[in-house]
Amino acid sequence: MNASIGRGRWLCEEFSDYVVYDESSDSILVNIPEEYFGIVYRELYKLQYVLVFKTRLRATNSLTCTFIKE
Repeated sequence: MNASIGRGRWLCEEFSDYVVYDESSDSILVNIPEEYFGIVYRELYKLQYVLVFKTRLRATNSLTCTFIKE
């Protein structure tokens, strides 16, 4: 496993139970509570991940985001 996708995966797992990772495209799909988005976004940015998709789920007050490694 690539070290940066491992760190990104572990970071997302700290804030969510719903994390999907694809090693072939170095992408992470995560559903996180809206209050933790800033932390997750900043930390993944440090690992050179770029946010490519974000949608808000009002019923659960959460965000579903896709990050791809640059």
